[in-house]
Amino acid sequence: MAGLYRRRTGRLGGGARAFAAGASVIDDFPKEWRARFGAAHALAAIETGDLPAARQLLDYVFSQNASAADQLAARVVQARLFDLTGDKARALAVYKAVARAPLDGIATPAKLGAISLELDKGALTPDQAAQQLELLKWRWRGDATELAVIRKLADLYLQQGRYREALDALRSAGKRMANVPGAAEIQADQSKAFRALFLEGAADGLQPVQALALFYDFRELTPIGADGDEMVRRLSRRLIDVDLLDQAAELLKHQVDERLEGVAKAQVATDLATVYLMDRQPEKALQAIWGSRTTLLPTAVNSQRRALEARALMDLGRYDHALEVLDRDQSAPAREVRGDVFWKQQKWADAAPLYEARLGDRHKQTDLPLTPAEESWLVRAGVGYSLSGNRAALDRLRGQYSPFIARARSANAIRVALDDDLSGVAGAADFAGLSANADTFVGWVNAAKQDFRKEAGGGRPATPAR
Repeated sequence: MAGLYRRRTGRLGGGARAFAAGASVIDDFPKEWRARFGAAHALAAIETGDLPAARQLLDYVFSQNASAADQLAARVVQARLFDLTGDKARALAVYKAVARAPLDGIATPAKLGAISLELDKGALTPDQAAQQLELLKWRWRGDATELAVIRKLADLYLQQGRYREALDALRSAGKRMANVPGAAEIQADQSKAFRALFLEGAADGLQPVQALALFYDFRELTPIGADGDEMVRRLSRRLIDVDLLDQAAELLKHQVDERLEGVAKAQVATDLATVYLMDRQPEKALQAIWGSRTTLLPTAVNSQRRALEARALMDLGRYDHALEVLDRDQSAPAREVRGDVFWKQQKWADAAPLYEARLGDRHKQTDLPLTPAEESWLVRAGVGYSLSGNRAALDRLRGQYSPFIARARSANAIRVALDDDLSGVAGAADFAGLSANADTFVGWVNAAKQDFRKEAGGGRPATPAR
């Protein structure tokens, strides 16, 4: 009796031991109970890998001349044994025969077994199998058989990329069956599917908006700790890539405000500040940086945060404060913002060398056209040298970059910027147009997107979900 109880409550290993311990008194029970004990013991033996014992136990069951229902229940166990020993055809024949019985509690697991075997041999397509399992899910409810049907159905949906349907199927068991044997496996399946989607890249084939909707609908599955935080960061990076900045900021802000502390909070807040700046919300960017200050951050992260804080202050017109924040930082992000601050302050002599430095040795790659960002740096360097009266630097720049003008997107702006006389442009309406052509903000946004894309391991095109 203990073995049967353990079998029905899903405690398989203990059930096999209990059956073995009580084997000597089984013959004292009526034949119906002997058949039930024997079939349950055989199933426990199968699930613990003792197939010879299962075969002997089934022979014992069929010798008892038990009721038709008990005989059919044992046949389902026998079909499983046939399947595991490689006799697939015989297993399928038994499953199909039992599936015709007018006893749903026995016919349902037999039908499940038949669907699985026919799917494996190609007699059913995944879509056909899913349709049959959907119907089967409603045929018998409330025990481990229903959970087995749901798990098989969800697995099929996942293989087909039907992620929402898979998670909906797994969720359908929910708390209603929390104490049924197999419920723990259902929960594990949900967590595994959610991890595969948002941590291991399975959702990368979805459009970002579809991925976001799926995440929100099942966000209770987000694991606690680093894995859950990485899920959110991966999803936010994909949203950033398609300019869904408000949605990305909402995800990141929740992490910063509700889930993180210390270094992890500072790192995610850095991403959040970047998104706010991309969305031209410098006040919120400052709040994200100032609200996540901490010690012992990596040097590179500290430099990035200083540059973001200075950029936000610059966007608010607080140029001197921005330069104070940068102080003596000579990292690439700091030099980039410092040049933009000097430009806005019209300190041409200070700004021009910084823009030229960002070009590096680009003039040596004459076979490649300049990128839009490189064109803007070149224009600003040329204008800065001209307005500060540095003719030698302007001549050098013209000599290095004149070969690029013919293929440039902003050829006229570059030609004017490298000219040795801007007196007709500087201070006139034309200068505003020239400055617009040299807007570095767009270049910074594109570079930030590229950084997010690299962190996400992205680059794969998004496709609609099924």
